[in-house]
Amino acid sequence: MISPMPEVRDGVPGGPTRRAALGVLALAAAALPLAACGIRLEDDAPRVPLVPTREPLPAEGFLLALWLESGDLAAQASALGGAATAIPTRLAALHREQERVLRSVLRSMGVPDRAVAEAQESHRRAAATPTTTQSSVPASPGAPSPSGRPTPAATPPPSPIRLGEAEAAALAPESLAGLADVPRASVALSAAALAQRAAASALLGSAVTWPEQSGVPAEVAVIALDAARAAVYGLEVVAAQSRAAQRTLATSTLATLRARVAALEELAGEAAPPPALGYPLPFPVTTEAAARRLALHVLTGLRETCARTAGAGARDASALAAVVQWLAEAEGLAHRWGLPLEPFPGLV
Repeated sequence: MISPMPEVRDGVPGGPTRRAALGVLALAAAALPLAACGIRLEDDAPRVPLVPTREPLPAEGFLLALWLESGDLAAQASALGGAATAIPTRLAALHREQERVLRSVLRSMGVPDRAVAEAQESHRRAAATPTTTQSSVPASPGAPSPSGRPTPAATPPPSPIRLGEAEAAALAPESLAGLADVPRASVALSAAALAQRAAASALLGSAVTWPEQSGVPAEVAVIALDAARAAVYGLEVVAAQSRAAQRTLATSTLATLRARVAALEELAGEAAPPPALGYPLPFPVTTEAAARRLALHVLTGLRETCARTAGAGARDASALAAVVQWLAEAEGLAHRWGLPLEPFPGLV
C-alpha cells in the first residue's frame, strides 16, 4: 500500500513530515550533551547542525608557529652550507630536531592533521606572496613585469647575518608572551627552543631586545640565584687553576655570571637568601685540565637549572621571558667552553 503524498498548495511550501520532524528533534537531543560537556570535534568531522565544531587548543597557534619556524630556520641554515663543524651546519641539524620534536608534541596534544596541514599551507602562501622590486629598466613603483604580473623581489643571498636576524625574529615580544599559554608539560621545551634561537642569534652577530625583568616573581629569581652563585664559585676555582687563554676565558665568564647574580639578587629582594660560604666540588681541582672539566660541569648544571626554572614560572609571562634570557646566556657561555649547542638547552 502506498501512503498518500502530503498535500501541497500552490505557492506554499509543504510542511515537514512527522518522520523529518522526529529526526531533527533526535539530532538536537544528541547535540545537547555534546555541547554541555564541551566536546570538541576534529577539524575533518562533518559539519552537523547544532553540534559544536572543534575549537583550537590552548597555545595551539603558538606551538604551530614554533614548529613552522623550526623548518624555516633549518632551510636557511642548510642553504649556507659549509663544513660539518660550522655553526650554520650545526644549527640546521638542531632546527630539524626541533621540528621533529615539536611535531610530536602537537600530535600528542591532539592537534589534528588537518589543522597542521592548514597551518602549513597558510605559511607557504604567506612566504610565496609576490612583491615588487626595481629592475634594470626604470619603472614606476609597483609596475608590472612584461608578462603583466608583479616582478618578484630578488631573494637576498643567504648569509650568517641574515640567519642570525631570523633566529632573533623568533624572540619578538608576542612570542615570549605566548609562552604563558603553553601547557605546563610543554612549557620548558618551548622555552628551551626559544633560548636556543637567542643563543644562536648572538653567535651569529645579531642581538635580541629582551623585555624588562622588573615583574619577575621573587620566588622564580631565587631559584635561578642559587644556581648562578654556585656557578660563580665554581668558575672562581677554575680561574685560580688556569693559565693563559683558559684563565682569560674563565675571567670573562666570571664577569658575566657575577652580573647575572647581581641582577637576580635585585629581583629576589628580601627573599634572597644570604650567599653560601662555599659549595662542594664534584672532584678535586688541582690541575688546569681538571679546572676545564669543572667549568664544563658547572655550565652544564647551570643550563639544566635554568631550563627547570621555566616550570616555576609556567603561568607568568615576565618570568618565562626572563628564564629564556637566562638560559640563552648559559647556552652561550657553555658553547664558548666547547660544549655542543643543543636543540633544547638544559633538557635531557
